[in-house]
Amino acid sequence: MKIRIKTMVVAALALIFLTALPLALETYVPSEFFRAFTVMGGVDLMALLNKVVIIGVAMAVLVILRGSTEKASRAGLGVSIAYKVFWFLVVLFILGLGNIENLGLAVLGGTSGGATNTVIFDFRLIAFLVAAIVALMIAHALIDYRESKTSRPLT
Repeated sequence: MKIRIKTMVVAALALIFLTALPLALETYVPSEFFRAFTVMGGVDLMALLNKVVIIGVAMAVLVILRGSTEKASRAGLGVSIAYKVFWFLVVLFILGLGNIENLGLAVLGGTSGGATNTVIFDFRLIAFLVAAIVALMIAHALIDYRESKTSRPLT
C-alpha cells in the first residue's frame, strides 16, 4: 500500500480548510454573532460549522483511501463509489444550506419582534439531476472495473 505525496497534500489541505479553519472561526468570532444570525437567519451557524468539520474529516479519509488503493481492485471500486456518493451528499448539504435531509429545499427564516420572515429556495430539481449524474458516474465506474478485469493484454 503506497500513499503518494500528492494524496497526502490534498488530504492535509482538506483538513486545514474544512476542519481547522471552521474550528478556529468558532473561537475568534463572538458568540453574539452566532446567536444573532441563528435568530435572524434561521440557520444555526455552530451546527453548520460542526457539519463542515465532519465533511472535512470524511473528505481527508476518502482522499487517503482513494490514493492508496489501485483503481482496478475491488477496494478501489468501493472507494470510488463511496467518493461519488460523498460528493453527492456534499452537494445536498450545500443546496439545503446544511440540511441534507431536505434534498435541496433551503429554508431561511427568522423572527424579529413580532414579524416572521421565511424564504424558501427550491433546488430539488438540481438535486435530482445531480443524483442522476452520480448514478451514471457509478455505472461508469462499474463498467470500467468490469472492463479492467475482462480485458486481455495485447500480445
